Amino acid sequence: MKASREEALRALNEPVNNWIDQAEVEYEPRPSRMVLSVQLSPAHLTWVFEEADRRGVKPSVVIEALVNQAQPARRQSE
Repeated sequence: MKASREEALRALNEPVNNWIDQAEVEYEPRPSRMVLSVQLSPAHLTWVFEEADRRGVKPSVVIEALVNQAQPARRQSE
């Protein structure tokens, strides 16, 4: 049962103990992700940030795109 907007707002103003046992939680599986720390030269780091700004995305999106491009190239060279 989904709560109406009014019920949700009322619940926000009550102590959690008053409604926590009545809450329905819908779990959505997320794709697993991992954080990887890397050390880049100042020039490479600058390029990644500038490219991210140019694309309007986070730097991690630029790095992920580079990895996605590198995988097929590696497979072809083997």
